[in-house]
Amino acid sequence: HGYIEKLGFTPEIDVFVGTGLVDMYSKCGCLNSAISVFELMKVKNVLTWTSMATGLALNGRGNETRNLLNRMVESGIKPNELTFTSLLSAYRHIGLVQEGLELFQSMKTRFGVTPVIQHYGCIVDLLGKAGRLQEAYEFVLAMPIKPDAILLRSLCNACSIYGETVMGEEVGKALLEMEQKEKKVSGSESEDYVALSNLLASKEKWVEVEKLRKEMKERRIRTRPGYSFV
Repeated sequence: HGYIEKLGFTPEIDVFVGTGLVDMYSKCGCLNSAISVFELMKVKNVLTWTSMATGLALNGRGNETRNLLNRMVESGIKPNELTFTSLLSAYRHIGLVQEGLELFQSMKTRFGVTPVIQHYGCIVDLLGKAGRLQEAYEFVLAMPIKPDAILLRSLCNACSIYGETVMGEEVGKALLEMEQKEKKVSGSESEDYVALSNLLASKEKWVEVEKLRKEMKERRIRTRPGYSFV
C-alpha cells in the first residue's frame, strides 16, 4: 500500500488501485484496512463493491453484505452476475447456507439479475456440503435451466461423503449419461466412473460395477493414479 502511494497512485482517486487494495486486504484477513480504503475511495465501480461485499462474507461478516448491496444500488451501481457469483462462492466457502439461499432468492426479485448456471451450482454445492442433500436434489429438479456436469458432480460427491447411495447412484448415472451424449472424454469423467463404481460397490451391486468397468474400457477411459476402483 505504501509503495503504491510512493509511486504516485492514490487509492482514493484511482478506482483500479483502490479496488485492488480492497481485494488484497480482504483476502489477507485485514478487513478493517479493506473497509478503510473502500470508504476513502471517491469513485467506486461494480468490482469495488463486489470486492468489499465478498470480503465481508469471507471474513465472517456476511450479515453485513445485504446493507452493502443496498448502498451499492443507492449509489447508482447495480450488482451484476459476477457480484452474485463471487458472493455465493464466498458463502459456499464458509458454509453460510441460509444467507446464501436468501441472497439467491433476492437476485431477481430485488436486484433484477437472472440466475445463471454458476449461481445454481453454488447453491447446490452449498446445500451439499451442509448435508442437506434432499433439499439440493429438489433444487436441481426445480431448476428452469438444464444442470451441467459440474453441478451434478458436486451433488454426486456430496452423496458419497454423506453415504446417500440411492440418490448418489441416480445422480451419478445421469452425470455419465450427460457426458456420453457430449461424446468427449475428460479427466473428470474417469473420476465420475470411479465415484459411481464405489457407490455401487458399497451396495454390493457387482454386476453393475463390472458393467461400468467394461464401459470404461470400451471408451478408453483410464483411472488416474491414486484412485480406487473397487
